[in-house]
Amino acid sequence: MFRRIFFIFVFSLIIGCASQNKELLIDSFEDNLDNSSVDYGSSSGSYVKVSNGDLKVCGKQSLRIDYQLQPQGYMWIARGSNLDIKGADKWLIKPEDIDFKKYDAFSFYLYGRNSGGIIVFDIKDKNKEMFRFVIDDNFVGWKEIVCRFSDFFSRKDWQPNNAIVDDKIDFPILSFQFEPRTPGKGTYYVDCVKLINTKDKK
Repeated sequence: MFRRIFFIFVFSLIIGCASQNKELLIDSFEDNLDNSSVDYGSSSGSYVKVSNGDLKVCGKQSLRIDYQLQPQGYMWIARGSNLDIKGADKWLIKPEDIDFKKYDAFSFYLYGRNSGGIIVFDIKDKNKEMFRFVIDDNFVGWKEIVCRFSDFFSRKDWQPNNAIVDDKIDFPILSFQFEPRTPGKGTYYVDCVKLINTKDKK
C-alpha cells in the first residue's frame, strides 16, 4: 500500500513538473482589482476603469475593463513589476525567477464582442523597451489568444524615456498591458495570463 501511494506521489510530481515546463500561469487576477493593484489610465477625454469580472476561465474572477476611447486617445491597463503603481506587482512568480528559455509565447483568454475593433497586448522587457501584439475583436465569448515572442514588434509610436530600444526582446519581461485601440465605448474581460511553449501545444 505504501509503495502504491509513493508511486502515485512521484508520478504526480513528474506530471506537475512537466506541466510547468509547458506553461506557467503568471496572473489570473484573483485580488481586488482597482487603482491600487492595476496600473491604468487614459489620455484626456478618454476613460478607463478596471474591476473584478464575474465572467471567468480560471480562478474565481477575471479582469474587467470598461472604457470609452476618443479618436487620437490612448489608455493602458498594466500588471507586473517596474510600474508606477507598486501594488500592480501581482504576478504569481517574479520575472527574475522565470526561466524564459522554456517558453516562446504569452497566452491569455479574452472575452470578445465581435466589435470589429482592435485591442493590443504590450510587454516591457528588462531594458524598458515596449513591444506590441495586435488582436482583432472578431469573435464572441472567450478565446485563447496566443502571442508568440517572434510576433511582437517594438513600438514606434511611444517608448519610455529610459528605454534602451534595440528591437530585440531582452529577458526577463517585466510587465504586460492591454489597450483598446478602436474609438468607442465597450467592455472587455481578460483572464489566465500564461507563458507557454507552443511546440508542446501541438
